[in-house]
Amino acid sequence: MSATIMEAPMPSTPRLHASALLLAGVLACAGCSAAMPSPPAAVGDGFPGTCLPSELSWPSDFLESLPGESEAIGGTIVGLRLEWVDSDFGWRLRSADTRVDMFGERVDDPAFGRESLVDVRTLEVITTGETELTEAEQQMNGSSAYSAAQLSGEEYPSPLIVEMARVMEDGSPAWRLTLCDTATNEMTVTTLG
Repeated sequence: MSATIMEAPMPSTPRLHASALLLAGVLACAGCSAAMPSPPAAVGDGFPGTCLPSELSWPSDFLESLPGESEAIGGTIVGLRLEWVDSDFGWRLRSADTRVDMFGERVDDPAFGRESLVDVRTLEVITTGETELTEAEQQMNGSSAYSAAQLSGEEYPSPLIVEMARVMEDGSPAWRLTLCDTATNEMTVTTLG
């Protein structure tokens, strides 16, 4: 008596490829965080009547140390904004970042950046993602965010920096700073080269 061995049918190639792609997508997104909300149209939009959270880290205190200590920052800080998000304050931080290809090799892309939303008290990351830097944000010459914050006049309890944005001023990068008087919520804007 001879025995016949039956082989199980192999899955079709397109089906196998689709399954592999689905699995790769699920694994790639395993570390995904919440979607990055769009920034408000203007600085201070949505603030709950005040620009001063009950507890917060002041930009002039954390801008120097944050790049080396937090996954929120990819490299040089090129912008920040205080925002009211989901019934709480958060700092939106923008930084230059390094793009790598699928082999882990560095790709020269000065427009590649990271944008993160962090807790105003602990600076813990709420969400983070890739972003495209503006022309001014790509310019690494000029003063650092920390230097600009030190020159801004920010001091406890007032005024508070609520936005630092890189802008082009007469062909050179500069910082446009928005400060808020914490007693009156009045905003003032100044530019530092």
